[in-house]
Amino acid sequence: MPAPIHLDNGVEVNVIPMPSTELVAISIMFFGGQWVQEKKLQSNLALQQIKSGTESFTAEFLSDKLDYYGATITADATINYGFLRLNCLRRTLPDVLPLFREIITSPTYEQPLFDNAIEESYLSYQVSEQKVAYVSKRVFYQQLLGSHHPAAQYVDEQAYQNIRREDLLAYHQQFITLSNAVIYVTGNVDDALLALVNSQLGNIPCSEPHPHAYQRADIVSPSRMMNETTLNVPSVQSGLRLGKVLPDASSADFPAIHLSSVILGGYFGSRLMKNIRERLGFTYGIGSTFYPIPYNNIFIIATETPREHVARCIEEIKKDIADMQQHPVSNEELDNARNFMLGQFCRTTEVSLSLSTLLMHQRAQGRTLNDLLQEQQQIQSITPEDIIQSAQKYFSPDELLIAVAHGK
Repeated sequence: MPAPIHLDNGVEVNVIPMPSTELVAISIMFFGGQWVQEKKLQSNLALQQIKSGTESFTAEFLSDKLDYYGATITADATINYGFLRLNCLRRTLPDVLPLFREIITSPTYEQPLFDNAIEESYLSYQVSEQKVAYVSKRVFYQQLLGSHHPAAQYVDEQAYQNIRREDLLAYHQQFITLSNAVIYVTGNVDDALLALVNSQLGNIPCSEPHPHAYQRADIVSPSRMMNETTLNVPSVQSGLRLGKVLPDASSADFPAIHLSSVILGGYFGSRLMKNIRERLGFTYGIGSTFYPIPYNNIFIIATETPREHVARCIEEIKKDIADMQQHPVSNEELDNARNFMLGQFCRTTEVSLSLSTLLMHQRAQGRTLNDLLQEQQQIQSITPEDIIQSAQKYFSPDELLIAVAHGK
């Protein structure tokens, strides 16, 4: 990665070279995301609906112009950042960039389109609440972190009644601003293209850049370690989630924690897949992963299985973890997990157009591409004894919160 440059207004720009393409992608990362929103739905809608009209152009005009030039603008919010991305051909960038600037600086969130978005989102919510996988996930996070934690703020009917168009404008004014942003430019970038970007985005008035700092949120200890919910809809499968709060990626133990999770359930050849899917036939798929939030990682084991197998499935998961705590993994198993992780790392970094997404994700965690490289190097030196110590320290079966959602 080259050293970052700065626009005339001080905003940081990172160039990701891709000389062999005529495509240009400009991604703007806004710090904050759902972590800082005052109302549920606020950050997601403020970004997803940002093309719904501006002070100078209607939403229909913007849509027609972007279609004419073959350009796309996508936007969304995650737990701790939002992004706005323009994709177009290099030759059409002079025509499209002024529209992109207008969308960034002066969206109006036209009321009819806002109302349509709320209706569509509410219908999607109603469907999700009838799925055991979604409900088990929601209950898991709300019980693990506390229902008021930013990472457990799942929508409900009240959220759709409370949200207003003015809430989107307020979020935009505070967080969707270049004072709170970092820009990534991907493509066949030269001085002329950067000068064009600077002429449109570098003259947007903004205060001295000061990326938003995330406040630490209190985590409420779960009142019980097993939570079962029954939906009022038929379902052959039951949704199952197990997990706990772990240190974030800045911890010195994180490489061993990460590799232990991959061995347990992080890929198709993992222990959980071999035992619960292939040997027992309880599920089509099962896996373990991490969900990073500010200051912590959430470790999750997720699957769906028929109701009559839930208790046995939980028992077998705990057995697999206990086995990792007591017996060293084989060198072959360790090498397979390492190679899988290295392959995943290569796939996420080899395509320049997708690299900006990875960099934004890491930036929100306070990490860089070099941190990922160092983690890969550390993983290569982890021993079977390190895996035992990691499993004993961080994966105690008795400390796992369990959430189950059944159909009627």
